[in-house]
Amino acid sequence: MLRSDPSITVLKFGSSVLRAPASLPVAVAEVYRHYRDGAHVIAVVSAFAGVTDTLWGSTGAAGEDLDVAALAALLSTGEIASAARLTFALHRAGIDAQFLDPRDVLLTADGERAFATLRDVSVNQVRTLLKTTSVLVVPGFFARHEMGGLALLGRGGSDLTALYLASELGASCVLLKDVDGLYESDPARALVPPRRFALADYATAEDCAGPLVQRRALRFARARTLAVDIAQVGSSHRTRIGEAPSVLAPLTRRRPIRVALLGLGTVGGGVLDYLQQFPEAFEVVGALVRTPEKYIARGVPAALLTTSPDEIFAREPEIVVEALPGVEPARTGVEVFLQAGARIVTANKALLAEHWSGLALHLVGPQRTLRYAAAVGGSVPMLETIERLTLRSRVVALRGVLNGTTNFVLDRCVAGDLLGNAVRCAQAEGLAEADPAEDLSGRDTQRKIEILGRVAFGGSPLCEGVSGVTEGSGRFAGSIGQLRPRLVAEAERTAHGFTYRVAPVALPLDDSLAATRGAENRLQIITADGAVTTLRGLGAGRIPTATAVFADLLEHVRVIEAEQQASEESVLVS
Repeated sequence: MLRSDPSITVLKFGSSVLRAPASLPVAVAEVYRHYRDGAHVIAVVSAFAGVTDTLWGSTGAAGEDLDVAALAALLSTGEIASAARLTFALHRAGIDAQFLDPRDVLLTADGERAFATLRDVSVNQVRTLLKTTSVLVVPGFFARHEMGGLALLGRGGSDLTALYLASELGASCVLLKDVDGLYESDPARALVPPRRFALADYATAEDCAGPLVQRRALRFARARTLAVDIAQVGSSHRTRIGEAPSVLAPLTRRRPIRVALLGLGTVGGGVLDYLQQFPEAFEVVGALVRTPEKYIARGVPAALLTTSPDEIFAREPEIVVEALPGVEPARTGVEVFLQAGARIVTANKALLAEHWSGLALHLVGPQRTLRYAAAVGGSVPMLETIERLTLRSRVVALRGVLNGTTNFVLDRCVAGDLLGNAVRCAQAEGLAEADPAEDLSGRDTQRKIEILGRVAFGGSPLCEGVSGVTEGSGRFAGSIGQLRPRLVAEAERTAHGFTYRVAPVALPLDDSLAATRGAENRLQIITADGAVTTLRGLGAGRIPTATAVFADLLEHVRVIEAEQQASEESVLVS
């Protein structure tokens, strides 16, 4: 994604969060939440749990004097490996991310090489990278030493790296832990449930943090008067450490949120994978499927599966993830659960495009009961960006390439392939459905631009025409050589709403939309002040779409937890 003057958030993931490669989706979910809210993210990563100790033990020099420079080089590989793995995981989710070696931005330390102090970083180089990259993934715990080689920052040193980068960049900083804040005492060991600090001054934080946060990092924050949050992925609770006096939050009992899935196909199965990473936050109460045996064979517990919508309803879910194909029975299911007070997440663009008016009251506002960000753009936050931009200026036009299947097919046709063979190749690559009619006809793109237009412009949509990909769509562009055909969707504001059209267009090679490849989508948002915001990323696929759905689910959780806390506080007051 390309944005002007983005905010920056530094997120630190320690080994209590990234315990193993299987925990990577937890970090992806948190990075994506900030990414889609418009922030550029610097993710500072520790080694997976136990890796540093294993590497240290592999030296075979316990009790002997070690070459500290060699030890630093060895131990740095743990953080480098976990940071690289997180970068790969973010790419699979369709998030624009780049691995960043601390040495490449001259992150420099001095003093004792095994317990060094950070002294410098090239802020300009970091900011230059952030102009073109949404997420930087940085291995923590080490830096270049001013005398050459590497230096270690001590146990918990990734906390210090995160705070130092946040301070130098003027960014916000969140330390992600396995607890949802700083407590009076360790919740895992206390006989009586301790209270969580909503606010903690620096002295209190240093007294109570124990091994949760590196003590030297807290002293650094105090010296720089840097505010820092301690939080847990998937929870709306956190502790803000800063200059303000300490305040204890009311004692609340967090319980798992009850979630049901309507469908366990590509999207529903991906969301279930996410939910299983958060057993303390979510209780999956059921999944509606046609053939339970198929999913039992894949390892899904039989007790979760049912073929009866009434049975899912009887299990009283608080959040329902609608992942069914087509308009029915999805529409009926959504309406029934909304009437019962449940919150819904869907990626069903056909449902939204055809029944927007009937669902409109549930689609707006920060506490909306129906969230649908994954319906357009996969993990590319198109709808969220439009909503943000409308707060500062009127959106006057949209222009995008919103279907990856047609990108691949048109490129093959330009190269001389026949349409039928191009489609078969797309299917073999996983870029086309068994029945590609929705993509090739332009209907898929039509639904997406209509949903985007409703968010950007409001009012009534007027379709000026929808044309799809045919055998001759790419011929003329290939003969000219300076053009590339793409299925382009355009929408423009009118007095009563908006007009839109979808058609294959031969684009100049220097047009941003012409650069799309494969599953990539791009959208240009033009506002009344003349600014053009361009979004790009994977617009489809199991992981990108499931990531966007799960992010919507987490937004519902925050509303539910806020309501629960308000209710508990009112009981205490009364």
